[in-house]
Amino acid sequence: MSNERKVLVYGASGYTGKIIAECLAQRNIPFYMSGRNEQRLADAIKIVEERHGASIDAEIAVASNSPDELRPWFEKVDVVINVSGPFMQLGWPIVETALECNCHYLDTTGEQDWSLAIKEKYGKAFEEKGLLLNPANSYMWAAGAIAAEVVLETEGVDSLDLVYQIDHGLPSEASTKSFLRMVCNDTSQYYLELNELKTWPVDQKYMVAVPHRGRQLSALPWGGANEPIWYMDDPRVRNCSVLVAMGEHIIEGVMQAIGAFMDQAAHLPQEEREAWTNAMGDQMDTGEPPKDTMDVQRSVIVCRGQGQQVTNEFVMNLSAPYSWTGEVSAEAAERLLNGQLKKAGYQSAATAFGHRELLEAFHKLGYCNLPE
Repeated sequence: MSNERKVLVYGASGYTGKIIAECLAQRNIPFYMSGRNEQRLADAIKIVEERHGASIDAEIAVASNSPDELRPWFEKVDVVINVSGPFMQLGWPIVETALECNCHYLDTTGEQDWSLAIKEKYGKAFEEKGLLLNPANSYMWAAGAIAAEVVLETEGVDSLDLVYQIDHGLPSEASTKSFLRMVCNDTSQYYLELNELKTWPVDQKYMVAVPHRGRQLSALPWGGANEPIWYMDDPRVRNCSVLVAMGEHIIEGVMQAIGAFMDQAAHLPQEEREAWTNAMGDQMDTGEPPKDTMDVQRSVIVCRGQGQQVTNEFVMNLSAPYSWTGEVSAEAAERLLNGQLKKAGYQSAATAFGHRELLEAFHKLGYCNLPE
């Protein structure tokens, strides 16, 4: 791998940005720490170096999310990892400038409507340039796509039912705001049914059964997830739905926030609705959480598959969701720099790099099990 600085992390001073930076440093990949505030970026580098136990090969790149400020930096790199959300509010100049400057684009969004929007507007353009357009390259929702690809190895499976279960979930500030704008937006919680996107109810929770648990757990669509968007045009898949059991300590607070939204803001114009959800996110924010660990933030992704004559299931252990988000972002960057992209355009990590290859890599790092 070249020692040139060919990776840029935008929004690098935030919680997830620092974790991605640490994972890049562990792979000896030089990169730019980019964002709007130089002091915050400098402080973030110190935290990353403390966690890493050594200096890191990172350079600060100060830029707002405007093409004129982004362009000089993007022209230097091959891979842009965008960690600045809410993405529908902040992400357009970043993905547009990445395309203009011939950069592979990855982000850590959980916002289904953002992912669908950039798929429709830029998917073909990225593909024609041989570039990767890879939103949701994060625990939510890359992990589910990897599990789904395992299940789809069984010929005849055409329906996917996924559940993410997380112990002691700790959403970051950016994740909280992104999630609130999704659940309080009636056009951004979709599941796939008979090749059509259908809307989840905004204010309803569900009970799910997870293997190895003696009781049912409360779950939410959590914005709809990205798996239905990745598979909506896939000839193998007719149905796909995703629910998330984040933990009662999160679910109940979110249900209260949704109720307040329905009472106070559902009637407002879209811009005012999103301002309301941002303000609610500020109220719910309890500061940057500690870095997650495999012993505390344990997780499984359960993917059940069904066809006319077949069924299959893969229970994927994948703990420490934010730490794994850092790992899958760094793994994707490394593979792109090494010329290991399997499929360009709008892709999940699973189809861009191969789900079996990724499972092997993360199994070696201690993150996940392998299919039997």
